[in-house]
Amino acid sequence: MKKTLAAVLAAAMALSTATVAFANDIEVESWWVQGGVDEEKTGVRYGKDVKLRITSLTFENGTLAVSGSELSKKIDSGEITLTPVITEGSSALDSKPSVTVGSYKSTSNVVVKTNKYTWNGKTFKVAGTEFTNGKEIKRIPLKEISTGNYEVTDDVDAVTHTPTISDYEKRFMVNTTDPNVLLDVTTGDTSLKEYEYDGVQVKFKVKDTYGTGDTTIGLKFRVTIKKKDVTLNGKEYSKGDTLTSDEDKFKASYGEIDYYKDMSLTLQEVDSRDVLLKGGTLYDHIDTDKFTINFEDVAIFEAKLSPSQKNVNLFYNLDEISAITDTYPNVNFDFITFKGNPSFVNSGEMTFNAIGGKNTTVYTFDGETLNPLNGSYDATYDTITVKGVKKLGSFVIASEILEVEDEEDNEPVNSAPVVEEPSSSEPSSNNGDRNPSTGAC
Repeated sequence: MKKTLAAVLAAAMALSTATVAFANDIEVESWWVQGGVDEEKTGVRYGKDVKLRITSLTFENGTLAVSGSELSKKIDSGEITLTPVITEGSSALDSKPSVTVGSYKSTSNVVVKTNKYTWNGKTFKVAGTEFTNGKEIKRIPLKEISTGNYEVTDDVDAVTHTPTISDYEKRFMVNTTDPNVLLDVTTGDTSLKEYEYDGVQVKFKVKDTYGTGDTTIGLKFRVTIKKKDVTLNGKEYSKGDTLTSDEDKFKASYGEIDYYKDMSLTLQEVDSRDVLLKGGTLYDHIDTDKFTINFEDVAIFEAKLSPSQKNVNLFYNLDEISAITDTYPNVNFDFITFKGNPSFVNSGEMTFNAIGGKNTTVYTFDGETLNPLNGSYDATYDTITVKGVKKLGSFVIASEILEVEDEEDNEPVNSAPVVEEPSSSEPSSNNGDRNPSTGAC
């Protein structure tokens, strides 16, 4: 049985799979951030929805703090409006930030009140209740010896009380006059309890750049008073008054991949935007050795690392290019497109599944033209390898050589035809809608 590209990896290397981190809510100063966030607690991921739940906002240079719960209630009642103001990086946003008022649930550690009280002292009976050493009790007889202080007593006139873990009971246990009369208390276990809160959520997205740099987003919030005699954290405001919050900044970035000689970058990690390869960091790990990167068992890139290798963005997709599949409906294709066109100092080789056996042909596609690459077929693993690759762009793997038809005699030819521009009577179209031309095979 012929082996797939995954089998090539298994036979040729000990493959290490990068760990995918799924972000939980983490606190960022006065914010809670949901979605892709980095370890610095100040960043967000390109191309991912960012949900900021406001726990509090400060106004008037930090002199007024208003909780998210109070803001939510004031907005919901129509007393105020809350408007996001982008102070930096507005052109980098996918759309305007939205504000939603509602409730959210959160969990925290609590001690469940399942306390057990055990009698530890002399044995006696009060009002028909027997107190025996080691016996679990539900009520205890107390006598006030001074204001706020009590002692356990066998006085028949004592009033029995249900024990609690209040400050009063703690004082009582400390001030027991008879050291031989004690009350052992076993507290409950710690567990998670769910609470519901009123809150304000702000949602935005920073557009993908497919580059290697950061983008800073600055945010303020403007509160407009809509009704008379509105109070915010105890301060009174009149209708028409406006307040602007202090500024918070966030840095959009791509996360780094995990560094090994043999790396794997799955679509799951691409979705999390963990696609940044830093040349200097990889050099620290492997020096100038060869490295390989497996892209979802569809393609493998292998090259020798240069000490001068710069950072590259390895974001890719396996989306079908309809302009090609529509032109060649009877041909099988695989596609892999690197959106950032990452470039390597040293040329390497790309290996693909030979979906058409020895007839498999690999092309690059620039949006208009298919350019064939010289590939070497491996019958053992049923793969095709292209050497001399420095830039990763859009690769098209076809199950056969792509031919175009001559428009005059309708005969197939192998030469590259000239792509005719649409006539003036026909509307022009985008590159993705044009029939691709192929270079000579």
